[in-house]
Order: sequence, then C-alpha cells, then structure tokens
Amino acid sequence: MSINQLAYVVVESTDIEKWRFFATQIIGLAELPAQDGAIYLKADSRHYRILVVPGARDGLYASGWEVVSQEHFLAVRQIVSGAGVEIIESSALDRQLRQVTGLFSFVDPSGNRQEVTWGPISDFAPFVSPIGVARFVTGNMGMGHVVLPSMNFDASFRFWRDVCGFGLSDMLHAQLSAEHRARIYFMHCNPRQHSLALAEMPQPSGCVHIMLEVPGIDDVGRALDRIAAHNVPLASSLGRHVNDEMVSFYVWTPGGFALEFGCGGLVKDWDNDHSVFETTRGSHWGHQWAAPPAH
Repeated sequence: MSINQLAYVVVESTDIEKWRFFATQIIGLAELPAQDGAIYLKADSRHYRILVVPGARDGLYASGWEVVSQEHFLAVRQIVSGAGVEIIESSALDRQLRQVTGLFSFVDPSGNRQEVTWGPISDFAPFVSPIGVARFVTGNMGMGHVVLPSMNFDASFRFWRDVCGFGLSDMLHAQLSAEHRARIYFMHCNPRQHSLALAEMPQPSGCVHIMLEVPGIDDVGRALDRIAAHNVPLASSLGRHVNDEMVSFYVWTPGGFALEFGCGGLVKDWDNDHSVFETTRGSHWGHQWAAPPAH
C-alpha cells in the first residue's frame, strides 16, 4: 500500500510565457490550457506531467505522487497521518486542476510540499511534440525524478523510507565547497533507478532539479542543438552518471532549478539485482557544472 510513481510536478511562475517557450520549444513538451492562466505540459498520453501555475515566486510548488487505487490512497493517507504529519485536504477545484479523482497534501520534514493522488483523469490523446520529439520514457515508472533540498536530512530520509515506503538505491557524498560536504540519497518506488533524491543543500526555488528521459542519444543531442540555437544557459555539460548510467545534460529552467534531460537510465529488478552502494563522485565523465544565470 504505497506510492508507485512521481506522477507530476507543480511549478509556480511569475512569467508563464517563459515556461511556455522553454517547455515547448526547448524541451519539446506539448501545451494544453488550464484554468486561471495555468498551463499543462504534456509528455505522454497523460493530460500533463508538469503543471505551471501563476504565482508570486518562481520555483517548485509541489511534487505529485501517485498510488494505484483508492484503497492504496486511503492506506497511505492513514500511514502519513499516523506518523503525526498534518494532512492538507483538497478542494474540488484542486482536484479539477490536477485532473485527479483523489488528492491530499502534506509537508515533509524538510518543508517540501507533497501531493498524493489516485485516479488520473485523461482522454489519453497521444503525445504530439511541437518540435518533433517522438516520446518520453514514462509509463509505470512515472514522469522521471525530482531532487529536493532536504536540510532536515536524517528525519527526511527516515520519513520517506519508513512512512512512504521508498527504498534506498544509492548514496552520494558531494564536496560542494571547502566547508560543505552534502549527502544525496537516491530513492526508488518503481523500477526506475530513482524517482526521488534528497539533497542536503539549500535551494531557494524548492527544487534542485527534475528529470525527463528520452529514448536515445540523438534525442539528447538535438535538444543540445536547440539550447545552443536559443542561447539557453546550461547548468551542466553532457555526462554519464555512475548510479543510473544515464547520459544527460542539465539546463536551467525559468523556475530557478535545473532540468536533467537524458537517455539510457537503468531499470532495476530490486529484489534480485541490487546492492546499495555509496560513491564519492556523481559521474563517470562529463557533467561540468555552471553557476545559475544572474537575474
């Protein structure tokens, strides 16, 4: 009775037009209108995977997690409430905007807003990219992954493991500066190598990065060409990760956090083919990081 995928993310934006251009013309997502000036960004047969809503700040508003049925939804709600976490009830308007049958929210121990849903509502219209991206890798592994700032790290890890039922995939200790060595724990809830990572680093936007996966390296290369053509700042050069083997780059979004765009991520058989490991480096090669653009 647990969460089985990252279904969507909700992004708050002071400039919806920046997100519309970035998502459709750089990343290749399709756009659908939403109420009150919001936009849905579509990556597959679901109605959306990213919801951008007008707001007073730029950043991640919430991560949306899905369970397979109402029975699982009620069980997760009881488990979270039983752990002493305040449940935030949803309104009919909330559920309508999220295009789901059921929804509740809570705030995790590091202050990140989480939404748990069941029963996605969709007409299952096929995904048609405005710039020719054939497809994204989603299905039963969800939209991709999200990396959340988790300064209350130990309590956050225990919560996601013991309350939400996520498994630990691997651990990275990153030397961010001479004074700051950060723990990053990667966690799974389906065969994707990780759907969530907890990062011991502050992030004003409320998110370190989100990830979208495409089927092949040519899709990644064409995206890099679009980024160069439109002078969109990269957050990291092309590289290959040691944990999920993904070949990817990172680009700065209008939300003040990065988007990882890659291919070849590992699909795991957790019961028969995995041992948790710790690494002191994130990549086999590449992934040279750049500072965020000045505003």
